[in-house]
Amino acid sequence: MTDPTQRPLLADLRTELGALGGELREMASQRWELARLELQADLLSAKRLAIAWLAAAVMALTALPLLAVCLAEALDGWGHIARGSWLLIFAGGMLIVALGGGHLAWRRFRRRFVGLQETLEELREDLVWLQEKGEG
Repeated sequence: MTDPTQRPLLADLRTELGALGGELREMASQRWELARLELQADLLSAKRLAIAWLAAAVMALTALPLLAVCLAEALDGWGHIARGSWLLIFAGGMLIVALGGGHLAWRRFRRRFVGLQETLEELREDLVWLQEKGEG
């Protein structure tokens, strides 16, 4: 007669597979949450970049040209440079400042942009872990 305390042949395997399935579901859930949080942070960073570029554009298109015209009028004839030439000099200077500000905002954005870097690293680690589980 068979001993009732003896367990079925695949009971341990079934238990281990059930535990592995639970771990995989938990891992996938955590990875999804990490990806969602990283995307949310990256969108916030992109929003800040857009605001910085917008502020630089508004400044370059409104206040500075008005100040440049006033200054060109005041400097008319100084150093044998006519008002129109002063306006051209100021316009070039403002363009350089606007482009420099936009470039600095872009560099700051790129420096802080993560782009799912942590999620991809975690997925690589999970793949290694799954390969180790499959071999063991």
